[in-house]
Amino acid sequence: MKTSEDLASRLRNSAVSAAERKLAAAFAENFPTSALGTVESLATRAGVSGPTVLRYLAKLGFPRFAEFQAAVMQEVDRQLGSPLIQMETPPEDAADEEHLYRRVLLMQAESFRRMADRAVPAEFDKIADLLADPRLSVKTLGGRYSRNLAQRLSLQLGQVRAGVSLLDQPLGFAYDPLLDIGPRDLLVIFDYRRYQGELLRFAEGARDAGARIVLLTDLWRSPIAALAEAVLTAPETSASPFGSRVVPTAQVEALVAAVVERDRDAARKRLARIETLRRYGPHDDEDADD
Repeated sequence: MKTSEDLASRLRNSAVSAAERKLAAAFAENFPTSALGTVESLATRAGVSGPTVLRYLAKLGFPRFAEFQAAVMQEVDRQLGSPLIQMETPPEDAADEEHLYRRVLLMQAESFRRMADRAVPAEFDKIADLLADPRLSVKTLGGRYSRNLAQRLSLQLGQVRAGVSLLDQPLGFAYDPLLDIGPRDLLVIFDYRRYQGELLRFAEGARDAGARIVLLTDLWRSPIAALAEAVLTAPETSASPFGSRVVPTAQVEALVAAVVERDRDAARKRLARIETLRRYGPHDDEDADD
């Protein structure tokens, strides 16, 4: 199954039973993103059972569900997420006489306006409430192009509440942190095109361990959305070959502000303590040469 056309065609045309036809129809809508998710989410979308999904995929040559998801993710990368594809698709206003710098700034301003118009306050508040819950330890995790967002949230949130850590993966993806994840943990995942299979498998492991999950992703929604209690999406329109992370950065800052608003006294005391501790750090000694 070497091309996406092969995969899409077989998903559409191999259906025989009524249940298989329902699956084929669900897959055909907005393929390949329609084929991303867990067995349960795909079954719910198509109105069939989980075992029906697995039997149909096995019939198509995917004895393991993970193999099917890997094939679909490759197609997502090819169609939607590749920086090379982005370079080969010039922006609609490329012929605009505006200077590139001004055009990019206006493009981001439009992204913010669009997101403000479609914002769902209840979804944002759900994430903020979880982040502010002192009974939960917060762990942040990002992918290749979103690790900096996870790091930013961890750094800023850790200044205003306790129990925050970054699940850093600098030398390649590892699943060892799952050993210490459980029902008292909130896992905040950042996953944007190109979606990473490692992040999905990590999220599945964390959920199996009882952890709670929230997700920040793009408008196409990472398959991790099926595992999350709440999801924040953002456009990634950009003049560069790489998706923009300007709106997600603002979302991180808004979430930190919301946590502070939920307990300003606790945040103020923690920040004051940090300032006190900094006095013990390295400082210039005016008499060092005397």
